[in-house]
Amino acid sequence: MRPRTRRLAAFGAGALAATLSATALLATQAAPAGSKSQSASTLSLLAPPGFVTPDQPFQAQLGIRSGLDPSSFDLEVDLYPRLLYRSEFDETLSGTPVGAALAKSGAIALASLPADQRGVQLTVPVEAGGSTTPGSGPFTAHLDCQSGSCAGVYPLLIQLTDAATSAVVAHILTYLVYTYPSDPQPLRFALVVPISTQSQAPSSKGTLLAPRSAALSKLDSLVFTLSGARIPLTLVPSPATVSSLATDPSARSRQALRSLSELVNASAVGRQTLCGPFADVDVGELASAGLANEVSQQIHEGASVLKGDLDTSCATGGTFVSESMLDQSALSALANLGYQDVVVPQSAVTGPAPSATWSRLFNLGDTRTGSLLAKTVDPGLSSHLQVAAHTDPVLAADQVLAELELIYYEYPATEKPRGVVAVTPSSWGASSTFVADLLSGLEDNPMVRPVNLATFFSEVPAGGTTGAVSQPSSRRPAVDGTTARLPVRAIRLARARLQEFAGAVSQSTAGTKEAQVLDQLLLLAETRTLGAKKQQMAVSDASAALFTQLHSLSVNAGEIRLTSNAALVPITVVKNLPYPVTGVIGVTSDKLTFPQGSQSPGGICHSPEVHSSAGRSSFSSRCVISHSTNVVYVDMRARASGDFRISVTLTSPDGPLVLASGQLTVRSMSTSAVSIALSILAALVLLAWWGRTLWRRRRRRHPAHALGARAATRAAP
Repeated sequence: MRPRTRRLAAFGAGALAATLSATALLATQAAPAGSKSQSASTLSLLAPPGFVTPDQPFQAQLGIRSGLDPSSFDLEVDLYPRLLYRSEFDETLSGTPVGAALAKSGAIALASLPADQRGVQLTVPVEAGGSTTPGSGPFTAHLDCQSGSCAGVYPLLIQLTDAATSAVVAHILTYLVYTYPSDPQPLRFALVVPISTQSQAPSSKGTLLAPRSAALSKLDSLVFTLSGARIPLTLVPSPATVSSLATDPSARSRQALRSLSELVNASAVGRQTLCGPFADVDVGELASAGLANEVSQQIHEGASVLKGDLDTSCATGGTFVSESMLDQSALSALANLGYQDVVVPQSAVTGPAPSATWSRLFNLGDTRTGSLLAKTVDPGLSSHLQVAAHTDPVLAADQVLAELELIYYEYPATEKPRGVVAVTPSSWGASSTFVADLLSGLEDNPMVRPVNLATFFSEVPAGGTTGAVSQPSSRRPAVDGTTARLPVRAIRLARARLQEFAGAVSQSTAGTKEAQVLDQLLLLAETRTLGAKKQQMAVSDASAALFTQLHSLSVNAGEIRLTSNAALVPITVVKNLPYPVTGVIGVTSDKLTFPQGSQSPGGICHSPEVHSSAGRSSFSSRCVISHSTNVVYVDMRARASGDFRISVTLTSPDGPLVLASGQLTVRSMSTSAVSIALSILAALVLLAWWGRTLWRRRRRRHPAHALGARAATRAAP
């Protein structure tokens, strides 16, 4: 099969690079062949060269700086021996060839090469194992190999020299990749692309921060480029980014959200979308700190956001991609959430790095208590995807493709396939030229088969021998020596309050949305890149956002006068929130009793309950506070007269969160039946005493009574 697709797509994707190259104004300067800097302005690749087969010569399109006189310059092409190991390949990334040249072209007049608006085309026929590819060029490259054993990656140094002095003006080092179309078992390559704008942080105003303009520009460029990909990819959209786009009313954020939704829902062959945590958290740190429940909250909220705002079919479970270490507690937490496979950095497993490319799966964790099928991220490939490495985006794409092809030829698989995984940075601001050239270079590639992670874990076996190197089928997670600095107590307290608040407001769409926003603020506070101090501050801000909502509820009980034995007392609840709140009105006192059968709190409440214990009585009723002003009636009876204060609370339906509270002043002037009877008896006794005393005084004052009294006194002996 002639690999025309890669070649044509790569040439088309390089048009933008050609334009940039043609308009560069950097001055020409001499550079020796062994220089570590490669001039991409004077001499550049317009697209990664196509690979070479027995039926296809080496072809490269070169960009030459505008303004140069072709008649004054020559090209020199040097071919170097086949690379056997990745360590040799790494040496070539600086532009330095390895070993002595296999073939040298000598001076090739630049003006003699076919040219167009984009640059010049260099064609090099290749002789390998006694067979020469078709095509004509200024010289033929001899690979110096036996028939059937010529496949591999060969460094190719292209130099632009001054025709008069032979001084090197500029150079690039690319690769001649020779392959046979019948090569078995291509290397499986899973490219994982997280899609994010920036690290989010909770706002003290109780909202998510809107994405910045520069971050939106990067996101737009990446989504647009990925939309044109015709190879399987694994996409990991950041739920925090998606939520910030969804809550930002600006037209630009709305458009970015629509584009992202179209990307993840497009019916592209093999495209996979993974659900991950809502925020960029260290799952291992959360689990080790005893916050496995927060891991669950992160995963479920992430899936909920992607489902609600992107309308994806992604579900929790499947494959989990981690940028940090996962200990046994983290693996167990992920297994409980339905995950079966994990992708981890090499530092997350015990033991030294393998001597060969780690290209097989293994079981990570304790096989007795639980393990997951795992694959380590290839650190070399992932580092080459970093934006800092892309001073020349076309050349950078060519280097990544050549490295993948070298990994394939390092230990060619004949029966069981091998595979590697690379993960791009979370906020990937790579050049669209680099991304387009990389993706097009993977199309119809006989050495590398792009797959998503689901296919990767189903096709690549665990353990086995690659070349002469044995790869174990199981490994243990590495132990992280750092101490978790998460504000564990503050997170637990805030989580308990948020759960109670959610139970109070979840009966309406608006209330559910507000509870979700507050939950997201707490989840963002756990972001691993914040650091301990900022995490503590972020948890405090999330809690403050909750109390801002609660301050919009108040209980106005006021002063109540009980002038009779019992009274129906009104308690007013004021709500300044755009959603209803369900709570329990409660009154407790040792000065009052609440008649059991006569309670009728009103239409907003139901199921009143009265309890008495150890001289204290309490009243409670579940109420729906749906209006601005809500009145609850409580039937009360005073045990004694006098003034006293009691507390009235509105709490969450199923827990102790106080939504609002107030003080009720009771002024009791009522008396009981016993008191009345005693008062009447006392009055009667008092009246009898007064009557008797008055009668005695009147008798003493009567004359007859006085004479009789004196006679009696004289007659006495």
